[in-house]
Amino acid sequence: MSQGIIYNIQRMSVQDGPGLRTTVFLKGCPLRCKWCSNPESQRTSPQMLVFENLCTHCGACKDTCQHGAVVEKGGVFGRDMNLCTHCGACVASCPSKARVMSGEEMSVEQVMDVILKDALYYENSGGGVTFGGGEPTSGGQFFLDMVQAVHDEGFHVTVDTCGYCPEERFDKTIELADLFLFDCKHMDTAEHKRLTGVDNALILRNLRAALESGTEVRIRMPLMPGMNDSEENIAAMAEFLAEYGRTEVEIMPCHLFGKSKYLALNMPLPELAQYTPEELAVVQERFVRHGLNPVIV
Repeated sequence: MSQGIIYNIQRMSVQDGPGLRTTVFLKGCPLRCKWCSNPESQRTSPQMLVFENLCTHCGACKDTCQHGAVVEKGGVFGRDMNLCTHCGACVASCPSKARVMSGEEMSVEQVMDVILKDALYYENSGGGVTFGGGEPTSGGQFFLDMVQAVHDEGFHVTVDTCGYCPEERFDKTIELADLFLFDCKHMDTAEHKRLTGVDNALILRNLRAALESGTEVRIRMPLMPGMNDSEENIAAMAEFLAEYGRTEVEIMPCHLFGKSKYLALNMPLPELAQYTPEELAVVQERFVRHGLNPVIV
């Protein structure tokens, strides 16, 4: 079967769908959301993260690197991004795990070997398998092959998606999935493109297809102060969802947990601020005023 890049497989998850689950995270995402908390998921290829705060100054990485990419500054061994090839050769030599790889090529069979280990837990808890990312559908045929394999085993399939996916691939996913966790980031096309790098025409098409299919869909909204929490955007979302008799929106308030990963990838930090409890309460009231039920997840 096909192969693709997986950057994490999380067993015994309880936050990505019903019951106990195995969540498979595929690497690669077509969006570049200004608030992304998993920057290591964006590129499709494996990447090395360097957490300089964990460096114990042993220099083993410098001895291992064949590209001259390891540089020392103030006793800390960092890297020259112009020379680093993300080969990962220095990772095994680092005793403090200051250097880690994000992304590993795996086959469908290898992924299924992990999934099948917890089959009894899925059965006893009403759980199953969740595919996330990045954007899992960007895995193309590899993604579809994995979903098909899980579906054929009779396990519950959840797809955590932003909805930016070619129509044919998404419609095939609808046939195999039991549940979508579907992100709605912004209802305005221009604002969606400004915030994520792509417009939302394809996303809304796929969301409509999912809602009209009879497959269970949970609407999720990453909630960002001053970006997508306006009265106008929430009103537009309420109007859209009213067409389908939907009122519940799972909201995910902004957090800053991804900061260390941006530094480890030598990427510029996103300009984000977290809500105070009072600010979040005000935003929740906006949802309620428009007939929506916001549930924090």
